[in-house]
Amino acid sequence: MDSEEFLKIFNEAMDFASIGLVRYRMNGEIVFIDRNALKLFEIDNLYSSPEEVIGKNISDLQKYILPPGFIRKKLQEEGSVKAFEYPLETLQSHKKWFLHYSYITRDERLQEDCVQVILQDITELKETKINLEWALNRFDAILNTVNKIAIQSFDKNHNIIIWNKYSESLYGIKAKDIKNLDDLKNCYSNYQIETLKNHLNQLFNGKRINGLFLWDIRNKKGEEKWIHFTLMPVIREGKVDEVLCIQIDTTEEFQQRKERDTVLARMEHVRRLESIGVLASGIAHEFNNILMGIMGHTELALMNSENLPKRIQDNLEQIRKSTERAAKLTRQLLTYSGKERETIQIFDFNDMVNHTIDTFYPSLHKGVRLLQQIQPNLPLVEGDSSQIHQSISHLLVNALEALPPEGGTITVQTGKKTLTAEDLQNLRFADKANPGDYVFISISDTGCGIKEEDKERIFEPFFSSKFLGRGLGLASVSGVARTHKGAIQIESKPGQGSTFTLFFPCFGSQKEWVSPEKALILIIDDEEDVLKFFNAILQKEGYKVINAVNGIEGIDKVKDYREQIRLIILDIKMPGLNGIETLRQIRKILPNVPVIISTGYSEDSINVFDPELKINDFLTKPFGTKEILQKIRMFITNPSTK
Repeated sequence: MDSEEFLKIFNEAMDFASIGLVRYRMNGEIVFIDRNALKLFEIDNLYSSPEEVIGKNISDLQKYILPPGFIRKKLQEEGSVKAFEYPLETLQSHKKWFLHYSYITRDERLQEDCVQVILQDITELKETKINLEWALNRFDAILNTVNKIAIQSFDKNHNIIIWNKYSESLYGIKAKDIKNLDDLKNCYSNYQIETLKNHLNQLFNGKRINGLFLWDIRNKKGEEKWIHFTLMPVIREGKVDEVLCIQIDTTEEFQQRKERDTVLARMEHVRRLESIGVLASGIAHEFNNILMGIMGHTELALMNSENLPKRIQDNLEQIRKSTERAAKLTRQLLTYSGKERETIQIFDFNDMVNHTIDTFYPSLHKGVRLLQQIQPNLPLVEGDSSQIHQSISHLLVNALEALPPEGGTITVQTGKKTLTAEDLQNLRFADKANPGDYVFISISDTGCGIKEEDKERIFEPFFSSKFLGRGLGLASVSGVARTHKGAIQIESKPGQGSTFTLFFPCFGSQKEWVSPEKALILIIDDEEDVLKFFNAILQKEGYKVINAVNGIEGIDKVKDYREQIRLIILDIKMPGLNGIETLRQIRKILPNVPVIISTGYSEDSINVFDPELKINDFLTKPFGTKEILQKIRMFITNPSTK
């Protein structure tokens, strides 16, 4: 092959590969350029031949993206440039990418060092790479920022390929710490593990499965989570390459639904109590009228019975006693319905408990121990001591009857406890109770316990798990608790005994309860985003919110609403009248309303403020939803909290 034919083949190869050659002096003057380079620089329509470009500067062929002289500086530092991805903008304003090779060589014709450049157009490849990187970054962003959606994928050996950020949060397991489905055995049951493996195997074998599942799992922290998840095969070259598992965290919705069902059940229970109470009250009153007639005529007959035979006198006496028993039963019905007339008095709770125990003590038989844990100096209680005495007596008798024939232990404990709104939601018959301080009596036994299915019925009239003793005992106890705005707690397991706890409000301890729906909160803050945040979370919780964007407007709102305001959240740093001066003016109008300071200062800085301002608490920015709601709930429930 002669040199001319070789040169032709070489030029065709260079043209096909989009490779161009350029040589220029160290000052940038071009001494050689081929036709391919003219095409690469998009100047082949400006210059008909390479010779017309000779003598021009390399900077005349392009619009620089990198600084001019960048390559020459790199050559001086490194001696050569290999496979450098070089961006530029052509004179036609098109951005192009070149794979750039250059080195310093001796030009024999000029007898000086020049820069030899080899360029390959990789614009299409580079754009494809950039688009691919963008797609991957977008996928990664979607994968790891979606809220409440855990995205995972498995191969045919059940190895985990994808484990996104929300999967880490949901399960409490980092992606680096989980490799295989079997690593989830602490979160899934054995049945769930085997079921999921079976579904994966079916999908990898090309079979279909029903899409959506609802599972109850536990994460690494032991927290219960509810997830809806679906499995989707990913096809590559006609085969299932991996299986995506999309899991939606529905724990919050499930708990809300569960709480709603609990509230509805509690409301239905209260409604049923009220209905039964109305019926019981009506029956009791009618029976009392009838019994009054029987008792009255019996008493009259006994007053004139001296001439009657002894047998008749005994019959009349038996009628009178039976009438008294019936009257006692109707009084229990009235107590259960909450309609019994109370003898209101203020009394020492422990004295009444001790008196009840003394009365009960003779009923104990051999083998039964009675332990007393009486906390001294309990607050006074306001109510009907005889009704409370009777309720405690019923619980003591029930505890005794629950013990086995050989005996056991009954423990009586008294004390004081502060109950919040959340506490009351978990107690029974607390629909009339308000958050505050309570005295309590707990009566525990080591008896047979209560079956789960019986717990909801033991307070119903005439229900009993025992063959004998059916009556109104526990039913009347529930009536006494509701009448006194108290509550009842039951702890019991079959074979492990039971504990009944009665709560009664301490005398003078409870103020008027303000529900969230009635609580008005004033937010004073000059930041619009902060006001939006407070409005969103507080209105969702049922509070009423008014806003002020500075101290002057805040004082005006206080003047307008005054005692309607149940809580103020106040920013310290505001333009004009700052938070401290604003609070000083507010205290002249509302000296006792709870105030929470919203600030970026430390707690120590808060403590140096004037104590006469009565700052109740503070929120250090940034703060979260849970923190603010806890503090607000505390002050709305108990405004005197410091």
